[in-house]
Amino acid sequence: MKLFYNVASPYARRVIVTVHEKGLIDRVEMREIDPWSDPADLLAATPVGKVPALLTDAGALITESALIGEYLDGVGDGPSLLGSDAMLTRARAALAQGVIDAAFAIVIEGRRPPERQWPDWIDRQRRAIDRVLPRVKVQEGRFDLGDIALAACLGYLDFRLPDIGWRAAHPRLADWLDGVNRRPSMIATAPR
Repeated sequence: MKLFYNVASPYARRVIVTVHEKGLIDRVEMREIDPWSDPADLLAATPVGKVPALLTDAGALITESALIGEYLDGVGDGPSLLGSDAMLTRARAALAQGVIDAAFAIVIEGRRPPERQWPDWIDRQRRAIDRVLPRVKVQEGRFDLGDIALAACLGYLDFRLPDIGWRAAHPRLADWLDGVNRRPSMIATAPR
């Protein structure tokens, strides 16, 4: 398998944590790239030009982090990362994905020249983050695909949007993230 990724991408981090958790690191060729520069090898693999992008051993292309995670869960070793209630796990992952999408939108909007930024759009994304985080439920001793998405989400907020101050507003989530950040998979995938 070949995985195209960018180390700062929360979408890719979800996948790479899953690679580690499922014991697949020796089976996946990791290709760190800058998707914004439209590298030829990425575009040859996926016309979408986004990361993460996984080419399976059979040559199939999978481009969405949630789908890649479920695929890897099926081919890797150990217990399923979908947990005992797959639909609930997917729902928790989707909620975290919504926060990742909102945070990513804020970051990208912030890269535009100030006179071209849309403050109402940024505020809308911030409100979405503010509405979701109080509803997030964490559970000690569990680390499934929903938790992986949440960890990537909160890590991205720390990395790119520390001014949001989510840690002070949600100390239980902050403690949870601090705990899971000690996992080898999280240490190996920390953004830089």
